[in-house]
Amino acid sequence: MGMFDEVKIEYEMPDSEIQNETFQTKSLENMMDNYTITKEGRLIFHKCHYEEVPEEERFYYGKPEWDENKALFKFIGSMTSVYDGDVDMQYHGILEIHTMLGKYKDDGSTWYSYDLKFTDGVLVNIERNK
Repeated sequence: MGMFDEVKIEYEMPDSEIQNETFQTKSLENMMDNYTITKEGRLIFHKCHYEEVPEEERFYYGKPEWDENKALFKFIGSMTSVYDGDVDMQYHGILEIHTMLGKYKDDGSTWYSYDLKFTDGVLVNIERNK
C-alpha cells in the first residue's frame, strides 16, 4: 500500500457517481499531501507544514495512559498541520488517480482509475483505465 497523496476533483468527471469522492495517487510526492483539481482544470497543492503540539494539549495528557509513561500515547496528537497556502503546480504530464465506491472489491464495489493528461498546467484529457 505505502504512502500516497489525496486529490479532490472540482472539474467535471466523466462518471458523475464519483464526482465528490476523494482520490488517491502515487503520481506526485507520496507524502500524504492534499491536492485539488479546479473547475478550470488546474492542479492545486494545499501546502502545509507541521508543528509540535504542546504536551498539555494532547489527547491523552493527564489520563492514565499518559501517566503510565507509554510512548505511543504521548506521541498521539503530537503534531498538527498548519496551512501555508495554495500552489498552482503548473503540472505537465499524466496524473493517475483512483478510488473505489463500496468497501470491498468482492461486495460489488466499483474501482475507478483514470489517467489525467495535463499540458502546460491545464487538464486536457481524462481517460478511464479498465
